[in-house]
Amino acid sequence: MSFVLRICLCVVFLCTWVAFLCACEGNASKISNTGVEESTYVLQSGIGTDAATSLEGQPVMRKGYNPQMDFAYDEHDDVDIDENYVGSLCGEATKELETMFGPAEFYVTAESNEDDSYTIDVYYNEKAASFSDDEVEQIRMYINQEYKEVRLSEINIQGW
Repeated sequence: MSFVLRICLCVVFLCTWVAFLCACEGNASKISNTGVEESTYVLQSGIGTDAATSLEGQPVMRKGYNPQMDFAYDEHDDVDIDENYVGSLCGEATKELETMFGPAEFYVTAESNEDDSYTIDVYYNEKAASFSDDEVEQIRMYINQEYKEVRLSEINIQGW
């Protein structure tokens, strides 16, 4: 009886182990597929090793801002516009501008005015990139779109 019990336990153990390994293999393929997509995205955005080599006098391919690509829905519906909200928009704009116009480094700040409007300052690293008039206008259009529910008095774009 004990021999049969041992055989049954071994079979159950092996079946459980095989099921576990199959589940792990399925998750590993999902993880590796996600990793490929992320690394492709990083290379397409101009961030990473390509950004470092592109600074050596070779032309940089930038995505830019395309107003036709804006979503039709308003992601900022029914929000309270205060210092914290505008500050979070600054962080979001910094990340998006670096994605669209990489390899430049950006820093976006907002200053509250007395009339409840905001002055937006967009700083970029002049050593990393320079922008044409068309690209500066694209940056300005993106800021207007991102801050559409905030009353803006001025948008300053300058290098540091």
